[in-house]
Amino acid sequence: MKTNILRILRISAAAACFALLAVLFADWGRDAAVDPLRGTAAVLARWQVIPAVMAVSVGTLAVLLVLTLLFGRIYCSVLCPLGVLQDGVNAAAKLSSKGAAARFSYRKPRRWMRYGVLALTALLIAAGMGAAVALVDPYGIFGRIIYDGLRPIAQGCNNFLAAVAGDSFAREPITVSWVSAAIAFVMLAVTGVSAWRGGRAYCNSFCPVGTLLGEVSRAALFKISLDTDRCVACGLCERKCKGSCIDSASHAVDPARCVVCFDCIDACPHGAISYVPVWKAAAKSAVAAAPDGSVDESRRRFLATVAVAAASLPAVKAQTVQGSFATVARIKEPFARKHPAAPAGAVSLDRLHAKCTSCHLCVSKCPGHVLQPAVMEYGLEGVMHPVMRFDKGYCLYECTLCGEVCPTGAILPLDAERKKETFIGHAVFRKQLCVVHTDDVECGNCADHCPAEAIRMVPSPDGRSYPEVERALCIGCGRCEYVCPASPISAIHVEGYAVHNDLASCGDGEGHGRGRRE
Repeated sequence: MKTNILRILRISAAAACFALLAVLFADWGRDAAVDPLRGTAAVLARWQVIPAVMAVSVGTLAVLLVLTLLFGRIYCSVLCPLGVLQDGVNAAAKLSSKGAAARFSYRKPRRWMRYGVLALTALLIAAGMGAAVALVDPYGIFGRIIYDGLRPIAQGCNNFLAAVAGDSFAREPITVSWVSAAIAFVMLAVTGVSAWRGGRAYCNSFCPVGTLLGEVSRAALFKISLDTDRCVACGLCERKCKGSCIDSASHAVDPARCVVCFDCIDACPHGAISYVPVWKAAAKSAVAAAPDGSVDESRRRFLATVAVAAASLPAVKAQTVQGSFATVARIKEPFARKHPAAPAGAVSLDRLHAKCTSCHLCVSKCPGHVLQPAVMEYGLEGVMHPVMRFDKGYCLYECTLCGEVCPTGAILPLDAERKKETFIGHAVFRKQLCVVHTDDVECGNCADHCPAEAIRMVPSPDGRSYPEVERALCIGCGRCEYVCPASPISAIHVEGYAVHNDLASCGDGEGHGRGRRE
């Protein structure tokens, strides 16, 4: 049996894309411009369907659409990292036993589940519910699996080796969001078990991207074709099809579920399967949109309901976000922030929640370790979205990486000068917690480390000097909070703004001044 060159090329390209994206999320270097491979990986992160939709990247979507119209679901078999991860699990399952390599069989499509998840995803995107979209976005799921699930384990192994081997290994700080890690491991288990037992069952039964591209691929120029003159209906291709979309009895392939892996071509001992233009396949094969011969009325009915449901989006968002989200209790903090601080470039908390899919690429690239996955800082609406945690680090004055790597446009790219003029919050000083007051010592750490010179030490009647914050200059970078020696609660903290660079965004009725240090 001759190995098909298409399969070799597909596997090679998929492995390269997967490795680059895995390394990108594993935080291999934080400056994407340092190494060409890192730059390539950062570009690949933008060539994902749901992030491109969230970013309204018309050019990217047009290219992906053209690729699908030409070659079918090549995105699912090469560019989608979660799909390639499932292929790896499927390959491991094949090695586990001899029978596992031919364990599949044709299944009728689960139409209501597929179209239901697709329509729900479209409604969530239109309603601006990014936290909910994050649960179905395959790219975001993959990012969380690598960064929140597997990376801390790798860091722990590295630190163990560092303790044993000394200077041969460099220790790395381990930061874990247990909520994000739990969700990551659940999704890893779901997709892993699904791939182990059913190949691409997850992609063809649940994934909204797979369903969307599957519908487009019905009109693809190149498709898998069965030559009825050569086919003896042995069923070997059907048993090896991880998409469960080949019906060998009727010599038909469902192009909407075919992920163009080319496994069936290698499997056929009679050379009856080929990947050819549709006009060549028409004469000798029975390629059909519905292999069981039925008319897919469910898809028509379902798509017809989407427009009706879309009309209620404003009310759905208002009732869900402002109603139920507002009633969720926030995690107790040593002090109550009216608003958490979101990264510069997010523009506003509402915009961040509408566009972010919680892939955590910005978190993995943050050199100051200040960006962390939110638990309940934003409320339920922003679970897993990036939030500034100044107990972990602070926002570097010159750094603009989070906006440069964000694939959805949830964090806009800013140049260094504009970043310095973006006010994401302001520092609030509490004298009763300051070590100058409690321990009768001289400090001034916050003033010494403020990059915007927004803090100065002012003498008081008791003969001590305390920090005073000039809110017109404070940008909310959080360096003062991070370096504050007061324990266990910092004497100075950053109060975030709901809308960046907006006079009333702090929500306390006082507003804040805007200005820049000349």
